[in-house]
Amino acid sequence: MLLATGRWCARRPKRTVAAWLLLLIVLVSAVGTFGRVTSEAVTIPGSDSQAARDTTGAFADAASGRQPVVLHAPADVAPLTSAAQRGAVEEAARAIEGVDHVVAVTTPYEPAGGGLAADGRTGRLTVELDVGGRDITPETTRAVTDAAAPATRAGIEVTAGGDLAAAADKGSTGHSEIIGLAAAFVVLALGFGSLVAAGVPLLTGAVGLGASLCLVGLAGHLMDMPSSGATIAAMIGLGVGIDYTLFCLTRFRELLAAGVGVEDAAARTTAGSGKAVVFAGGAVVAALAGLALGGLPLLHALALAPGIAVLVAMAATLTLLPAVLSLLGPRLTPRARKGRKAREGRRARAERDASTDGAVRAERHTRDTRDTRDTRDTRDTREDRHAREERSAGRGERIDAGTGPDGEHLEAPTARPRPPQAHPGSGGAPAGWGRIAAFVASRPWRCLLGALVLTGVLAAPASQLTFGQLDAGDKAVGTASRTAYDRLAAAYGPGANGPLQVVSSLPSPASGPDDARITAVSAALRATDGVASVGPAQLDASTTRVRWQVTPTTAPADPDTVALVHRLRDETLPGATGGTGLVTHVGGATAAQADLNERLSARMPLVVGFVLAVAALLLLVAFRSPVVAVKAALMNLVSVAAAYGVLTALFQWGWGATLVGLEGPVPIPGYVPLLMFAVLFGLAMDYEVFLLSAVRAAYLRDGDNRGAVISGLSGTGRIITSAALIMVSVFLGYLLSDDPVVKMFGIGLATAVAFDATVVRGVLVPSTMVLLGRANWWLPGALDRLLPRLAIEDDGHAGTVPPPSAPAGDTPLVDARSAS
Repeated sequence: MLLATGRWCARRPKRTVAAWLLLLIVLVSAVGTFGRVTSEAVTIPGSDSQAARDTTGAFADAASGRQPVVLHAPADVAPLTSAAQRGAVEEAARAIEGVDHVVAVTTPYEPAGGGLAADGRTGRLTVELDVGGRDITPETTRAVTDAAAPATRAGIEVTAGGDLAAAADKGSTGHSEIIGLAAAFVVLALGFGSLVAAGVPLLTGAVGLGASLCLVGLAGHLMDMPSSGATIAAMIGLGVGIDYTLFCLTRFRELLAAGVGVEDAAARTTAGSGKAVVFAGGAVVAALAGLALGGLPLLHALALAPGIAVLVAMAATLTLLPAVLSLLGPRLTPRARKGRKAREGRRARAERDASTDGAVRAERHTRDTRDTRDTRDTRDTREDRHAREERSAGRGERIDAGTGPDGEHLEAPTARPRPPQAHPGSGGAPAGWGRIAAFVASRPWRCLLGALVLTGVLAAPASQLTFGQLDAGDKAVGTASRTAYDRLAAAYGPGANGPLQVVSSLPSPASGPDDARITAVSAALRATDGVASVGPAQLDASTTRVRWQVTPTTAPADPDTVALVHRLRDETLPGATGGTGLVTHVGGATAAQADLNERLSARMPLVVGFVLAVAALLLLVAFRSPVVAVKAALMNLVSVAAAYGVLTALFQWGWGATLVGLEGPVPIPGYVPLLMFAVLFGLAMDYEVFLLSAVRAAYLRDGDNRGAVISGLSGTGRIITSAALIMVSVFLGYLLSDDPVVKMFGIGLATAVAFDATVVRGVLVPSTMVLLGRANWWLPGALDRLLPRLAIEDDGHAGTVPPPSAPAGDTPLVDARSAS
């Protein structure tokens, strides 16, 4: 099917390119019409915080909740308590009420407004809108702050907070994508030695990136899509899109160099390397699908975004790429470099000289032998001479060289053993990755232990990895979110940025806020350690539900705040409601994040086990070797462990945090390591499939395990490192983002890919394969009959390769039809 698809697209290149451009135009138009929608809402089915959120829905609140607009009077202007400033604030509040979607505004001078800070210089307007957080746009925030012009003219600094600030701070990561594309272009241009060839992966990668980002933006209308989802999709989609094209373009140029026609080369590339792309991309999608076991809508959204990007990249590689290859055609044919031409010329001359010299020596020897035989005693019969020749040949002294003019047998010199040849295609002594492969194969134990020590050093901090939660205090200085957070914390205490919502359902209607059941809970809340203040109890219209706003003494991201959540749930509320029939829940953003991290910790073993099993199964089907499959799955864990270690040291401990634009340590949300695990396992499959396909093909050809490892690593090391360098460049480009989560993904993915392409694929995999020997390719007979026969790199034109003979009693290693 892939062969037919590639040939169809190669024969109709303009039609195929036009179809992709039309699709891109339609998607961009849809996004322009409906917009990209994101939401930071966290839904955790079955959790206490979700129950609190559902109960709060009975209250007549605005869709947006109460959003703060922070007012601050600098030291050189009158405080907010002055009559003039109060008039300016109230005038600003009336102007804000006239903004679209605003339904109510409360000033700090009203009882429900929260009051002013002790110094009278900080307060807040509470704004309620008829749209939720996902529908609050930067334009809405700008309209609100512009309407506060009366306060601004009075010298008061106005800063939006909450969801209004989040909308205002939404930034584009376009500069990161541009940096990644530029770095990829440099790597590709140096690797291919052709600007045209270097531009092909960028073209397909950019088209796939545009289409996937539009699809992710539209998906936000159907589900809560975090703002980081689109960034992660861009990061993964751009990296794999360029990588997949790089693998296919390399194969296409090899076929052109071998004299294959353009159309046929494009079709065979799609059938061969395209099959590896489908396998690798399917592995990424399967690993991401494992996140569904987490049972969290947030994970579903964060898995869907990069999953869309990978599927689009696969589609572009299998359809758009063959069309582009067909259009460019001969311009992509590799040209031998001058140095290579000179080496090949010298090698050819040496071979001709050696051949000529050997022919001269053979002719001279034949003439000398004939002359010597002519002088022998004529009484010796030809039969006796023939008998002597047979005895000499039996002892290996001489071999038959033909028949002379008089009919006698001629003898050639004894054949000398041929010296060992270098790796095929190496043109002599191995270089680059060939030397590395030979070095690792000759010292497998030393290389294995050295790589394990390095892995242990990098992965050691991961043992201290804990799940935390970010808040606006971790945003970049100067953003609206950070400014509002700092001013509220300074004026009202750090807990003002993350109040908790305590809600209760009463078995019978309350008589009012002074109901004994309600006052008992209020008193218990105020007496709890870690509580700074408790707002007045609020009843819903039916008086069967009540809620309190509880302000902690600590910041939202502080572990002590999470401890307070558990203290309220486990001690305070059960003690205050015992025997009353009240059902209480603790909610709010901080409580929801705590529940999220606990759910992720509980589900992580299941997700990890699923991804490991899927990876091992796919590799078993591809390479028909249980040892290779299990070992490869475990090797992928090594890269993940190294990434986790770097993540912990850099972000959680703060080592070198300033180098990536952070002020110090920041907590790591639980979904970051889990999503990173699934993504990294999928990405590692690209390099695993590419390397093992080459090793297995060499083993099937020669039956020499050690030689196959050297050959496979020599032939694939350069392209794997080039692909990894491109991905690392793309990922590191996202360090320019102000979002700490985006920085975490950039650093974590870049570390893992770099470590995987060098230490794991370059040292750990070859050293273990050399040590395991023929056990690498052991396959039980029952499993051999059960597994399908899949040729990953077969393009439909490769000849059959006879399998190496198995030792007596062994199960045949593999059928020749499944050779890669």
